[in-house]
Amino acid sequence: MILDLDIGNTRIKWRMVDRTGTAAFEGIVSEVDELLDATVRQYPVERVRVACVRGGDSLNELIGSLSKGWQLQAEIARVSREFLGLSVGYEKLDRLGVDRWLAMLAAHRNAGGACLVVDCGTAVTVDLVDADGWHRGGYIVPGLKLMPDALTRNTAIRLAGEPDWGLEPGNSTEDAIFHGALMMLLSLLEQTVARQLARQSVGQPFKVYLTGGDAPLIARFQNLQNVSLKQVDGLVFQGLALALP
Repeated sequence: MILDLDIGNTRIKWRMVDRTGTAAFEGIVSEVDELLDATVRQYPVERVRVACVRGGDSLNELIGSLSKGWQLQAEIARVSREFLGLSVGYEKLDRLGVDRWLAMLAAHRNAGGACLVVDCGTAVTVDLVDADGWHRGGYIVPGLKLMPDALTRNTAIRLAGEPDWGLEPGNSTEDAIFHGALMMLLSLLEQTVARQLARQSVGQPFKVYLTGGDAPLIARFQNLQNVSLKQVDGLVFQGLALALP
């Protein structure tokens, strides 16, 4: 079996892929020891493919554990300037997160035209790929949970209870903050889509891909006009399989 890893800033997502390319098992953990307990100590792993954006020693710890304990050589995905028809305009490739690149690879392969890739995690990344496969850049903003956290850390505001997401003006401090965070993110997507549609020819296909933990919430409230929107689980994993077949 193949173990695929998406190591983010706060969580490690994993999936186990069988010989047919089908995801047989999957999960989310926080630390390397938890990951090893859930994967290689349970299943017969033959390959390990890794997308990692986390700083520090986590990746080296994982590589060492896999090599010493299971004689597995981790295959690490790296951003390429040009690959499978996707071209990256970043001057410094190491400044583009590999998770963003992999998600764009998968979306570009599926879109058949221009697309917007929105990964709704701890941070929300928004990346635009044109019809020729050129990455035109993107945006990075705090995610729906990070925005309220920033307010509570830097002001005297204290929040109580679970978020009640909505778009109406809030009649409590909690609703005002959570509704405001959601409105800000949706407005970013709407403005980005509108600007792209204004640039391209009428009738040219343009698709929006939502992925990440908060994608279902964003999909529920978005109201994008004249575009095809697709919510996709594991878009980074799809790209990882393309980058390291």
